[in-house]
Amino acid sequence: MINLCELLKQRGFISKDDITQNYDFDYRQTDYYSNAARYLGLIDIVHINRQVGCTLTQDGFRVFNLPIVERQLEFVKFILAHVVFQNTLKLYFDKGNVPTKDEVVEIMRNAKLYNITSGQTYKRRASTVISWINWILGLIEQ
Repeated sequence: MINLCELLKQRGFISKDDITQNYDFDYRQTDYYSNAARYLGLIDIVHINRQVGCTLTQDGFRVFNLPIVERQLEFVKFILAHVVFQNTLKLYFDKGNVPTKDEVVEIMRNAKLYNITSGQTYKRRASTVISWINWILGLIEQ
């Protein structure tokens, strides 16, 4: 996601097709990374000249002009602005270890997230939540 946003800072717009080809992603990976950046408020998904692509938001430009340590702290703020991540991190501290996927799924269900219709989607997103929480905790260890 970081490399994508750095490239967006230079080019202004990148189509999803260009992302898929330049990063050797499949379309699902392109959607994952662009949607993750959009979820955090760093990019917008736009249509330009019949192409679907990405542009940086004002927050995206601001964040990607920061030095790396400050940028990472901003990522943490954007992530923890979402209740699922807040509650997962709180559970981590309460338990003293990483919550299970099932525990994170329960947190997500209680948060009444939209556009999740299957248990598989909940579990897949729970893996992402756990990965992002582990990334945050890894920053603390550094």
